[in-house]
Formats: sequence, C-alpha cells, structure tokens
Amino acid sequence: MRVPIPYVAAYSNELPPRDIDLCLEVPINGKPHLAYTHPRPDDRDAHGNLWVRMTRPSGDERGRVKYDCMDPLRQRECMEGLLCQVCAKPAETSAGTVFVEWQRPGEQPKRLDRIVTDTPPVCRNCLPLSLLACPFLRDEKSAVALLARKSVQSGVSGTVYHVDADLSRWIPSERDAYSSFTKPRYPGMLAQRLHRRLRGVTVLDPNSLPAELTASA
Repeated sequence: MRVPIPYVAAYSNELPPRDIDLCLEVPINGKPHLAYTHPRPDDRDAHGNLWVRMTRPSGDERGRVKYDCMDPLRQRECMEGLLCQVCAKPAETSAGTVFVEWQRPGEQPKRLDRIVTDTPPVCRNCLPLSLLACPFLRDEKSAVALLARKSVQSGVSGTVYHVDADLSRWIPSERDAYSSFTKPRYPGMLAQRLHRRLRGVTVLDPNSLPAELTASA
C-alpha cells in the first residue's frame, strides 16, 4: 500500500527566513516590533502577528520529507480552512470536524472542554490511514480521535525574538511561545503555527465512525 505524503509535511529544502531578513521596525504607535527588511502586504495576519516566510525550491524538486515537522504556511492554510492535513480536502462535516490529539511530554492531562491544538484536522477517508501508517500515531498510546462540534481560531505560536542592547539585531529564544488572540501579541514573535480551540468535543472510535462524517458542512 502506497502511503501518501501528508500535505502539511515539511521538506528539508524549504527554509525559514535568515536573520538578515529581519529588522527592528518602529510603527506609528512608537512600540518597536519584529519586521521583515523588505515588507510585504501579507506578512501579518488580521491580529498583527508577523508570519514566517518560507523559501521554496524552484520547479517541482523537493527535498527529504520531514514527517515530524509541519510546514508553517501549509499548516496555517489547513487550520484556517479546516482542510485535511493529509489530502488538503475539506475536513469539516455536518457532524463536526475530526482532530487527532495526544498527551505531550510534561503536559497535564487534557480536559475535553479545554483543548487548544495546532494540529490540523483529518478527514474521514484519511483518518484510518493516518492511525495505521503514521509511525508516531501508531506507537503513541495516548493518541485519540476527537470530534469537535465547533472549533475557533484562538492564537498563534512561534519563536519569540528579543532585541539586543544596542537595538541592532534580534536574538531568538530557544523555546516556542503561544500568543492568544485575546491578549496583546508579542512584538518579537515570528508566528509558525495557528491554533484552534475545540468545543463540543467527544472521543471517537476510529473503527465505528458516524455516517454524518461523510457529509459536507
């Protein structure tokens, strides 16, 4: 059986911006924030978060598939449009949308009514294949399929940069941070993932999926 490459998977020759592509910008409000040296109209989302740019290879040539990483812009595309992370087709149905979640190391057990995820949804057709073929999901004992009646965009996460003492360059932090849409954004954040808060969540049996999951919303 030929296993498809997930749409959101990253490739080794798709690269993030270099440090020289970033600069310190002082907007009209006088509060410095991270920006691109050569700005574009689509650099920021509706909440003002600066999104990572990716350098794509020319033509159809692609590098090694990095199954354990998501391309930031394809992840955002799937989360915004509720597209399947494997086939990029609509994943939202009349019954809700399916997400696969698991217990991350060091995290507290998740309550179903408090799940915020950066993992794009999965359509009915791709769910069984994902659970069977994905090495991580196959081995991860805590992985569960969740049906969310509704999900809302809740925030972004990514690398937070801090400007050095002489204001000449940004220094990246070693760990990612989460920035909620309901709170002031980080002026030095370079967003790499879009998050959704799941509502009306129930646990699914992958071997007995509701018939409604085949119907488009």
